[in-house]
Parts: sequence; C-alpha cells; structure tokens
Amino acid sequence: MKKSIIILISILFCVTSLSYTQNINWNLTGAGARAAGFGGAFIGVADDATAISWNPAGLTQLIDPEASAVMRYITDTYKTDFSGRSESESLGHFVPNFASGVYPFNFPGLKVVAAVAYQQQLDLYTKWDYDDDKGENTGGVSNVSLGLAAQVLPVFSIGIASNIWTGKSSLDNEFYDYDYSSWHNLVYDENFSGFNFNAGVMLNLSNLGNPIPVKIGVDFKSPFELEGSIDAVIDEYPFKLTRKIEMPSMIGIGASVQLGNNLTISADYETRAYKEKEISLYDEDGNIVSQEYISEYNLDQIRAGAEFLVVTDFAVIPLRAGFHTVPTIFSNYDDYWNYPNNPKDQVVGSGFAVGSGLIFEKIALDATVTFDSYKQGLTSGGDYSQVSSTIFTLSGIFYFN
Repeated sequence: MKKSIIILISILFCVTSLSYTQNINWNLTGAGARAAGFGGAFIGVADDATAISWNPAGLTQLIDPEASAVMRYITDTYKTDFSGRSESESLGHFVPNFASGVYPFNFPGLKVVAAVAYQQQLDLYTKWDYDDDKGENTGGVSNVSLGLAAQVLPVFSIGIASNIWTGKSSLDNEFYDYDYSSWHNLVYDENFSGFNFNAGVMLNLSNLGNPIPVKIGVDFKSPFELEGSIDAVIDEYPFKLTRKIEMPSMIGIGASVQLGNNLTISADYETRAYKEKEISLYDEDGNIVSQEYISEYNLDQIRAGAEFLVVTDFAVIPLRAGFHTVPTIFSNYDDYWNYPNNPKDQVVGSGFAVGSGLIFEKIALDATVTFDSYKQGLTSGGDYSQVSSTIFTLSGIFYFN
C-alpha cells in the first residue's frame, strides 16, 4: 500500500510539479545571435549557416561552405506580488544552443546546398528550494537536422530538413509528504525521441532582371509526438513511466527589404497550434495515468527587426535591433482563489533585442542580448506573477572560401 501511495505521489509530481507546461518556453524558433538581433524576424532573411533552423530554402543564398556555433546564457527572474507580499528569485545557466555545417554544390541545372545541424529546442532547466519541496531539473530536448535546398528558378528556392529529436532530462527532488509525515526523494532520467520535418520556400525578387530588393519566405514544421521514457526511483522503489507530448504544426511567413547596400529590415508572423494539444503519462503496462492540455491557446508571434552595416577598413560592424511578442500558455485571472476555473484572457508579453558583431573575410562574430518579459494578472486587485528573461547569445560563423 505504501509503495502504491508513494508512486502515486511521484506521478503527481512528474505531471504537475516538474511542470513541463509551466517552466518551458514553447515558442520554438531558429538559432543564432544575428537572427536574435533581428528580434527573431529571420524567415525572410535566412542567408547564413543558421538558415536550416529558420527556413531551409534560404540555404541557396550561400555561395561557399560555412559552419556556425552558438552559445547562450539565460537568466530567468521570477517575481510575485500577492496581497502586498513580494517575492523574487533568479536562475541562470549556459546552453549549447546550435551548431551547423553547410556545403553548396552544383547539380545539373540546379544550385543545391546540403546542411547538417544540431539545436537545443526545449530547455528543461529549473531549480527550486522551498521548505517542503526542493530540487533541480537539468537537460533539454534537441534535434539533429539534415537539410537540402535547391534553387529551381532564379527567384525561387525550396528546402526541406528532417529532424531527429533526442535529449535527456534529469531530476533530483526531495519533498515532504504531509499525509504520511515523511520526506521522500525522487530521482529520474527521461530520454526523449521523435521525428518531424520542416519545409520552406524563398522568393528572392532581387534576382529579377530588374531587381526588387525584397525576399519573402515561408516555413512549415510538421506535427509529431515527442516521447519521453522515464526511469525513476522514489526512495528505494524503482518504476518506469512514458510521457507523450503532442507537438503541433507550426507555420511562419516573413519578408525582408534591403534599402541601399547597408540597411535590411524584416518582419515575421508565426503561429504554433498548441491549443488543446495534450501531454499524457502512461504506466509500465501502457495504462494512461494522467492527461492535460499544454495550452488553451495557440502561440501566435509577431517579430520585426533591422540591421545596419557600418563598413570600416578593419571589419564590417553590424548594428541590429528587434522586437517580438512573447505569447504564453498562461491566462490572466480575476480571482486567484478560484484559480484555475476562471481564465480571463491569454498572457502575452514582449521582448526587445540589440546586437552587434564583427564581420571579417573568414569569420563573423556576433553577440546579442534579448530582454523578454510577461506578466500574469492573478486578481482584479492588481496581484501578479512576472517572469523576465535576459538572454545573451554568442555565435560564430566560419566561411571556407
């Protein structure tokens, strides 16, 4: 009996306290400090080695082989103000975010570019320390992508990438069971797997006989099921669980305009169909233990940005700035005490980015800082919960010309 109760407690913790739906940024995007400097408005730009993560059709703009590497440092600050009592805490960690290699070659009648990339997609890091519950979760979900793009017309390119999802998350949690007046320790490893593809098109009007400096891109990511296999131990009792996450289709459209030789402006709109997609948990016999929605909302995002190139004898110095909305899976509430039965509307925040770098003949080094924030109203009296993120993105792109 005690074993069954403890396992039930651990299952409840796996689903709610670790809280995939609460602690993850579900706004999946591409990678790179340059793209971040545009505010993420890069679907209609996609002209460097990170293109496979934004719009694989953009790879055809590359002339020589390139490689890229991206690192991030993320600091999240959580603040609550309830009934006049304010609390705040911050967490920071490094993320090896992205790496890619790109190789252009000629196929009879076509310009073709092949690419391979690694990207961390879901960052599962979190840490907490309360009187009756403390722990840390590390790791994340990544994918390995193989991409191919072809310029089928002077102004039109297509691209596709297959994505093998993998990764590992580890939890170490100590919590107090008030029903049995005892402490318990839960540890587990969760290994992820899944597969999907993303396909893109790029219309580059600058390749017309009478050039128009406009590019339009579209990128589609297919839905799939992300599966996590959990090997857990609570106290001395081992058990296994399977988590299945319904990942939705995502589609984005973007455009960019080059004004003169030095200024580029861009804008994207992307929608992610998370509404009523489910996370399900199964026991060892395949019986469903619990089910919950990721969100009651789709995550629709607007992004815009600009880049101005300052040309010097030493290097080209890009100056970038961007803006994006931060749609979330959360709702505002008028009455905290009746939570979560009275959702009011979707919580949507905003983000700003500034960046710069140095572009040389053989290498481009870029750095961007992004400030994201959203605020969830808890009551009509002004109580709230706020999350602010500061993201430092560093990347290098290497040209083999």
